[in-house]
Amino acid sequence: MLKIRTSSPRLQARTERPPSRIAIIGGGFTGALLAKLLVDRGLRDIEEVWVFEAREHLGCGLAYDGRDADVRLNVAAHRMRAIPGAPTAFLDWLHTSGTLTVDPQAVTPEGVFARRRDFGRFMQKQLAPHLDSGAIRHVRETVRALDREKDQWRITGANGASVLADVVILATGHPPASRPSAFDRLDPLTAARVTDVQTPHALSGISQTDSILIVGCGLTALDALSQLKGLGHAGKVTLLSRSGLLPRPHAGGGFSAFGDFRGPDLNSALKLLVKVRATISEAEANGIPWQSVFDALRLHAQELWQHLPVLERQKFLRRLRRWYDVHRYRMPPQAAAVLETGLETGRITLEQGDLTSIGRDGSDLVVKIRNSTGHSELRCSRILLATGPDFRDYAAHQRFLLAMHQKGLIQSDPHGLGLTCDTAGRALTVAGTPNSSLFVAGPPARPAFGELTGVPEIANQAATMVDRIIRSCARDTRTILISQTDPTAD
Repeated sequence: MLKIRTSSPRLQARTERPPSRIAIIGGGFTGALLAKLLVDRGLRDIEEVWVFEAREHLGCGLAYDGRDADVRLNVAAHRMRAIPGAPTAFLDWLHTSGTLTVDPQAVTPEGVFARRRDFGRFMQKQLAPHLDSGAIRHVRETVRALDREKDQWRITGANGASVLADVVILATGHPPASRPSAFDRLDPLTAARVTDVQTPHALSGISQTDSILIVGCGLTALDALSQLKGLGHAGKVTLLSRSGLLPRPHAGGGFSAFGDFRGPDLNSALKLLVKVRATISEAEANGIPWQSVFDALRLHAQELWQHLPVLERQKFLRRLRRWYDVHRYRMPPQAAAVLETGLETGRITLEQGDLTSIGRDGSDLVVKIRNSTGHSELRCSRILLATGPDFRDYAAHQRFLLAMHQKGLIQSDPHGLGLTCDTAGRALTVAGTPNSSLFVAGPPARPAFGELTGVPEIANQAATMVDRIIRSCARDTRTILISQTDPTAD
């Protein structure tokens, strides 16, 4: 069993203060940044920070842990405001580390679009000093259980680690990909030729001439196209999605955000749509690309979401969400070039519809698709699943979360966005009560924020949450010290 030190080396001289331990479950970008900020800002009030993350490195997670050199960030480096107070930190690191020297393809007219793995390396560098000093403790285990023990939390790892913490932050990131129901009824031989593109070695065994069906048309599907190009794949590729909508390209020219979406009057999905369309028309009349309007919309997205009544949120998710996503989450120029070339040559085709069944006919997989004109059939050699994460019933995707839900400690958002929490990030119980020592950070906290997938938004939430936790720890410390010196204190 993991042994816990009684005191961190950096606080051994501060015996008058009771220890405050913070545990973070999940060590991707969100969890790593939280850990860094807690150490940087909480030197006087926080003793140790523990991060449970099964991966070898902190700061990478699923998004930035890839070893594939062909998968790139979909945001230019100067917009990756990952470190609060240092908005150009990532771009500066790309230059000073020599990364751009070995990756000149990152530089495009639309900006510097670095490899995803390089952002992971950048985050590792940010964490390294704190890991070396022991201020951040990396527990390389998945979490088996999270239980309340008096006034603290007991975190138990799958391999026996056991840690007591005063505050726990759930930074569990994205759940597994959603799967059409047709994938639930596959025989073993057929299932062996269906792969989730975000699993390790997903493209291994694909020959250069294999015909491939990619289920999904979002950024994950475009990452798969880039990987296939890097492998020298020359076979036909079909992209299938229910909407048929592809992510939009970035604009060059360095335009600033255009438009003002502040104010409580934008309190319905229809009003928001009308405002966006009018602002785009105004922008285009002034020679400004529509992308600048969505950059402004993104700046105010959290405020807009919080002003929308529940029914209007449902309308947005049902009618506008996919349109918002393809304009908001734009494709990197390198992926756009791969897609454009493939569509022009006919090697890549786009299909709209629902996948209803998968079978085999000799060496072929036979896929049936239902669309607006009826049914069609498609033959391929392999199927890649690129449907994006399934946030529905979020509490059920990890066993310890499900156990917490069954105890009433947390609940899944009814809109299918993550875990219910308030705008401070405090997890809400099944009864709707906020828990002052249990927080939700990053994408699972979208129910309270709406827009909480991009690095800048996550960084802002992390900074605000850290400051709140540090103030709470300092206040608790003062209360205890007063009680120890003044017996009459309340």
